[in-house]
Amino acid sequence: MEWNQNFYDQMIQKLDQFTRKYYINKLIRGTIYFVGISTALFILFNLLESQFYFSKSIRKGFVFAFIGISGWSLWKFIFTPLLHYFRLGKLISHEEAAKIIGTHFSDVKDKLLNVLQLKNQLVSYSDRSLVEASINQKAAELKPVPFIAAIDFNKNRRQLRYALIPLSLLMGILFIAPSLIKDPTQRLIQNNKDFEKAAPFTFTIESKELVVEQFNDFKLDIAIQGTALPSEAFIEIDHFQYRLKQDAPDHFSYVFNNVQKDQTFRLYSGSISTAEQQLKVLLKPVMTRFEVSLEYPSYISKKNEKLINTGDLIIPIGTKVNWQLNTENTDESYFRFSDQINKTNISNRGEGEFQFSNRILSDITYTLYLRNHNLPLFDTVQYHINVIPDQYAQINVESFEDSSNANILYFGGEASDDYGIRDLKFNYQVKTANGKQEAVQSEKVSIQTGKSTTFRYILDIQSLGLKPGDHLSYYFEVWDNDGIHGSKATRSTIYEHHVATNEELAKIEETNNDDIKKDLEASIQDAKKLQDKLNEFKDKLRSKKDLEWQNKKDLDKMLKQQEDLQKKFDEAKKKFDENLKKQEQHSNPEESLIDKQKQLQKLFNETMSEEMKKLMQDIQNLMQELNKEQAIQMTEQFQNKNEDMKKDMDRLLELFKQLEVEKNVKDQIDKLRELSKEQEALKEKTEKKSESQDKLKKEQEDINKKFDELKKKQDDIQKKNESLDKPKKLSDQKKNAEDVKKSLEKSKENLDKKENDAAAKEQEKAEDKMNEMADQMEEQLDKDEQEKQEEDIKVLRQLLENLVNLSFEQETLIKSFGQTDVNEPKYVALVQDEFRIKDNFRLIQDTLEALSKRVVEIESFVGEKVTEINENFTKGIEQLESRYTGQASLYQGRIMKNVNDLAVMLSETLNNKQKEKNSSCKKPGSGSCKKPGGKSPKAGKKGKVPIDKIAEGQQKMGDGLKQMQDKMKKGEGKMSKEFAEMAAKQAQLRKMLEDLEQEKKEQGNGSKEMQEAIENMNKTERELVNKQLTNETLNRQQEITTRLLEAERAEREREYKEERKSETGTKIERKIPVGLEEYLKQRQAETEWFQHVSPDLRPFYKKLVEDYLLRIKKQG
Repeated sequence: MEWNQNFYDQMIQKLDQFTRKYYINKLIRGTIYFVGISTALFILFNLLESQFYFSKSIRKGFVFAFIGISGWSLWKFIFTPLLHYFRLGKLISHEEAAKIIGTHFSDVKDKLLNVLQLKNQLVSYSDRSLVEASINQKAAELKPVPFIAAIDFNKNRRQLRYALIPLSLLMGILFIAPSLIKDPTQRLIQNNKDFEKAAPFTFTIESKELVVEQFNDFKLDIAIQGTALPSEAFIEIDHFQYRLKQDAPDHFSYVFNNVQKDQTFRLYSGSISTAEQQLKVLLKPVMTRFEVSLEYPSYISKKNEKLINTGDLIIPIGTKVNWQLNTENTDESYFRFSDQINKTNISNRGEGEFQFSNRILSDITYTLYLRNHNLPLFDTVQYHINVIPDQYAQINVESFEDSSNANILYFGGEASDDYGIRDLKFNYQVKTANGKQEAVQSEKVSIQTGKSTTFRYILDIQSLGLKPGDHLSYYFEVWDNDGIHGSKATRSTIYEHHVATNEELAKIEETNNDDIKKDLEASIQDAKKLQDKLNEFKDKLRSKKDLEWQNKKDLDKMLKQQEDLQKKFDEAKKKFDENLKKQEQHSNPEESLIDKQKQLQKLFNETMSEEMKKLMQDIQNLMQELNKEQAIQMTEQFQNKNEDMKKDMDRLLELFKQLEVEKNVKDQIDKLRELSKEQEALKEKTEKKSESQDKLKKEQEDINKKFDELKKKQDDIQKKNESLDKPKKLSDQKKNAEDVKKSLEKSKENLDKKENDAAAKEQEKAEDKMNEMADQMEEQLDKDEQEKQEEDIKVLRQLLENLVNLSFEQETLIKSFGQTDVNEPKYVALVQDEFRIKDNFRLIQDTLEALSKRVVEIESFVGEKVTEINENFTKGIEQLESRYTGQASLYQGRIMKNVNDLAVMLSETLNNKQKEKNSSCKKPGSGSCKKPGGKSPKAGKKGKVPIDKIAEGQQKMGDGLKQMQDKMKKGEGKMSKEFAEMAAKQAQLRKMLEDLEQEKKEQGNGSKEMQEAIENMNKTERELVNKQLTNETLNRQQEITTRLLEAERAEREREYKEERKSETGTKIERKIPVGLEEYLKQRQAETEWFQHVSPDLRPFYKKLVEDYLLRIKKQG
């Protein structure tokens, strides 16, 4: 069989077609794989980056990995099949193709591979025909087989999932969350940059520019955007972290304070952070040194000085100021004063140094301007210069009154000036009652030269010869040492003094008297109310187990009520003292009236006792510590003291009202006599017709008006007298007053008719009737005073006798208790006797209280003694009822001592009353004691018993005690009467010495030795009351006598020296009040301290120091 080449070639051609389709299939499949791998890798890297925000290096690795894998896939799955398709590179062989085809077609199987193998082996066979026939046969069999059908493109559909799944995933992500692809892709592409991690929020800086001028503050505003907002955020500056201020839930801020250089910062919250940012600083022109040289005017003698970094100045006028500025970052510098319009360039001396100068003559503000190329606008700083002119001198004056003479005024003060004081004068001017202004008078005040000095001055108003109604104004004037403008004067406060007329004084006195009575009455009512509250408070305490907080509060309220009561009383006392002072200045009342007023003043001073004040203070101090028993005890003490005070005020009010009536009557008598003299003078003018008729009528009208006022005053006196507990017997002057009134009216009518003779007769009648009224009133007043005095003496004598009897009864009872057993029936009778003695004392007490309201001489301590006696009676009887006779005898002994003290005081008062009565009876021209029509004698001023008399009495008493001791040794009978008499004498001597010592203390001559002598007298007195007489008692008596004799000798020497001093004719300098002395010492100390202040201290601070010292003085 012949070889058929055509079949074989066709088979090879079909194999080549299969090969091309094979590579096309691989290209399609490779494309699917490439797309799948690249897309999956793209998604993977993006998702990893979106979650972890890798660093730049990792992101670079991802990019290179993606490029490498994608490139490899592209080469392997696309470029390689494509090259093979174009028969480039190593292709599959026909045998490999045959195997693939044989695998696909079951009919072909190895046939195609065998044909190819036979063809390759054809040359090796010797018998080729058989082989060729085999090839032709198989080729013919394979001819209808479509080799390319072995490649099925549809099978690639299964492979599409490898591309479609990643592509679908990518499209889904891009549709649902494109940021998961876009942002990571952007970061992967830009792998040379750092990116903040994607978060639920982002920081956005709202500040336009991150630029700030040097030394300024910069506010960084940050907005937060996102789905979840942080509760706090921070800023990191130069590795230091600070919390941001949250202005709103989505807004934070931070202030860079005083920024001096560039600042690098980042914002963060938790793990979320921004990239680093930078705040740029624009350098400002800065002054590094500011030097001011001050050249002071030569006349103020002040050294020149330099100030560093001080622009505000306080300098004397005329000072030349040189400025030198050292700067940084400064190109230009200018200055401008407030009185200039344009700026002046400051000369630049190089290296940032500028200099200028000016002489300052007034307060001025100056501004410095600095600029550089960074900041075209000027940076300014402003200062002020205060110019100190040559100031006016300063003067401070304080006045002090003389406690003994209201017409004497003391002045102390301090004057100062910045450059010295030249002169100080006291100026005064008088404006008379008729309105005439007299010329200003000046007196030079002695001072020490210098910048500051103290001075003193004494003004005796009486020496100026002022008359009632005159007005005095006065002041101090200080002159400075001004060398430029001339000496300038500064005046102190202008003081005023008005000399009151008699009418003004009478009105003031009457107003004060009404206020005194109102204050005393209100105080008495308050004391009664306080007594009721104390009783109620005491009952509450007794009903409770323990002291409660409310009880302490109630007690505190009552203490405050007592303080208010005391203030009212003090106000009454103040007005009474004011009346006495004005009386001493402008009138001369009778000595008897003055003596009563002094006694009343003494009662005012003693009514609010120091013991009461001390008790109140003790209760106040122990308020938090008081227990129930202490509270009851102190309440009882408080109650007793309050009761004593109420009785004293009640007595004081009655005595004051009596004294007011007596003084009003005497003033009325004096005014009637004065008015009668005016009427007599007018009568003579009317008879002589020495003045015009109109003037005579005017004077008569004035007299008529004055008498009308006296008539009204007479009615007022009568009402006041009727308000007394025991009114005075004053004669009724209504008829006489009507007669005077008629005569005065007829005189006026006759003068109107120009009938002067008839008018003069009526004037004479009126004058005589006024004198008759005055005489009758004076006679009745004297008569009433004498009757009252006799009655008081009688009552005093009876009281004294009752007290002595009570003392003896108490003494006898004490002995009886000592001799009686408490279980004997007689003991009960003795207790009843003690009750009887107590009841007898109650009668004495009532009489004594009634008498004390009439007799001002009775000492104020009577009330205290009476209270003590009642307290001891109560306590003694309680002890007797409890059958504690030993303790009861102590209280009974105290009763005897206090009764004896009362007896001594009443005995002294009785003696004084009798002496007063005898002196008035023996007075020449007085007639008899009950002298009708005579004038009331002026009682002599009661003085203190001299020391020599007290020493003599003490010496006699010592002798008497020795005699008593001798009798006791001999056993001579009972000596109770002698002990009582000696105790009374000792009490009387002690009282005399206490009065004398008190007077010396008031004069500043008190003696410690005399105080010790008084205490020793007290001891002796107690021993005598208790019937004790020992050698120690006699030795003490000798010691007392010795001290009294030494005091007597010292008194004589002092009187001798004063007598010699008065004989020399030396002017006695007035004693400066203590308050003025203290003021001058204080001001002198302040002045010396001020003068020692460093001279470099500027005037502004000196003024501050002076103001501070003045403020401290006022507060003190």
